[in-house]
Amino acid sequence: MTGGWAFFASDLRLRMRSLLWWSLGIVALVVLVDAFYPSIAGDPALDQMMSELPEALRPLIGPDDLTSPVGYLASQLYLFFLPTVILVFGIGRGTSAIAGEEEDHTLDLLLSGPVSRTSLYLQKVLGVVFGIAVLSIVSLVPTLVLAEPTGLDVPIDALVSVTVQMFAFLLFFSMLAMSVSASVGRKGLGIAVSAGIAFGTFLIDGLGQSIEWLEPLRELTPWRWYDATAAMKEGFLPGSLAVLVAASVIVTAVGLIVFRRRNLRA
Repeated sequence: MTGGWAFFASDLRLRMRSLLWWSLGIVALVVLVDAFYPSIAGDPALDQMMSELPEALRPLIGPDDLTSPVGYLASQLYLFFLPTVILVFGIGRGTSAIAGEEEDHTLDLLLSGPVSRTSLYLQKVLGVVFGIAVLSIVSLVPTLVLAEPTGLDVPIDALVSVTVQMFAFLLFFSMLAMSVSASVGRKGLGIAVSAGIAFGTFLIDGLGQSIEWLEPLRELTPWRWYDATAAMKEGFLPGSLAVLVAASVIVTAVGLIVFRRRNLRA
């Protein structure tokens, strides 16, 4: 298969088994988290414990209503745990898309054919986006299937809205990882920058909700625009989605521009 979307199709075939294992891992993670809920559902002691935590720590842990279905899923699954696991996939996939090929000395072989750098880059982007989308959709299935036995009877539109919000959030960091690594030709730097920014901005956003001098910096963090609790309670958040998607497009464009202009490492 040559031309067109050949590289995307090839990547898809080569990485399908890996994506399947990641999907099974995501399902197992969500099942374990969901299965634990009946043991704490309706326990007022846990909600009281959350309310007694220092004010600065509460935003880092999640909503106070830990024992409600929405509060439990937001705090135990969507706030940090599930996005972090999928982000490991996204960052790894993003950094290996271009920089991995370059470090393996196969990128120059790909570019020796009738394909432009722009086309190759965009097909690699599509491969990363596809993988994140699959894992995000897969993460929905266990909660929907186990809604009745676990008591996590959250409306499907709430789960869909938080999943879309999470996908846009993960997309930004994955594109950031790909952009940085493709700009310098090194996977390690892309991993370090994207993971460091993800963790650092998580702390800034959480602490900024109670520390006055950090509050203005929250607007610059991706976590500020990823609000799992609000997405589950209020539905789609078009403003937040627009910010995250726009940021993803910008970092992708920057990575493409730099990649097109630089010399490949030997």
